[in-house]
Amino acid sequence: MLALAKFTLKGPYQATAVVGLLAIIAVFIVPVLGYSAASVVLAFVTNLLAVVLVGLIILTQGSASGLKVIAVAALVLSLAAWLGLKSAEPGISMALLQWLPVIVLAQVLRSTKSLALTLLAGVGIGVLVIGFQYLFWTDLEANWIAQMVQRGEGEAQLSEEEAQQVMQFVGLMMLMLASSLYLMYMLVIFIARWLQARLADSRGFGQEFRALALGKPAALMAVVIIPLGLFLQQGWLISFAFLVVIAFMFQGIAVVHSKLATKKQAYPLLVLFYVLLVFTWQITGILTAITGIVDNWLGFRKKSENPQ
Repeated sequence: MLALAKFTLKGPYQATAVVGLLAIIAVFIVPVLGYSAASVVLAFVTNLLAVVLVGLIILTQGSASGLKVIAVAALVLSLAAWLGLKSAEPGISMALLQWLPVIVLAQVLRSTKSLALTLLAGVGIGVLVIGFQYLFWTDLEANWIAQMVQRGEGEAQLSEEEAQQVMQFVGLMMLMLASSLYLMYMLVIFIARWLQARLADSRGFGQEFRALALGKPAALMAVVIIPLGLFLQQGWLISFAFLVVIAFMFQGIAVVHSKLATKKQAYPLLVLFYVLLVFTWQITGILTAITGIVDNWLGFRKKSENPQ
């Protein structure tokens, strides 16, 4: 990844070629190879690399020069999608839903040099997504349910119980749409910032991340929003609560990294923590988010020391 990042930053032509090619592969890999686990994973990886490099370009070159490269890459992607798939929608969707938020967040990080403010800006973007979802995409859930039911009936007739499970699954996806996008945006920004630090032979990102704190006002908002979402059971409010949980989960992860930084067994313990976070996210993720919220008052990292 570092070698690819170095090549991408050599000049505007290299950057345009790499980002555009990765994005085209991400769009075309499933239609060309067919739907399979391998093709989906490859599409995800190439798409992730493209978006990370978009963030890295903005972090290192700024919006003025970076946007020119990204605009050309987006145009090439849309043209390729139109020629190959008879629709420019995949290219336009990728540029608007993935690249544009990452560009904004990368510029926020470049301007403020604050991971906390970038996380909060990401929450703002997530709130906009929730607004669009419940004001303008009101038929999105019905369309997803119809597509999944039709796909299931194409293979075998769905029972009433299976159809109910599909509806519940899609309902959960709708509630987690904004928070899932937010999680992706912030992971991309963190990876891009890590690449920037590695290319500069700096450990700055690690120090910045271990010191991450969203502050008491944001924590107070979390204390209000999360219980309200659980109590009122309003879709938009639950979506907002998920968003807040993800934001403070990052602060909780920063606390874990800080506390383990000076431990001899830090690496295996971090691996264990992330395994639990991925596979038992319903429990570990919530506990980590609670840790992040409470840390704003109790200061769990006061006695932690940054590694040399």
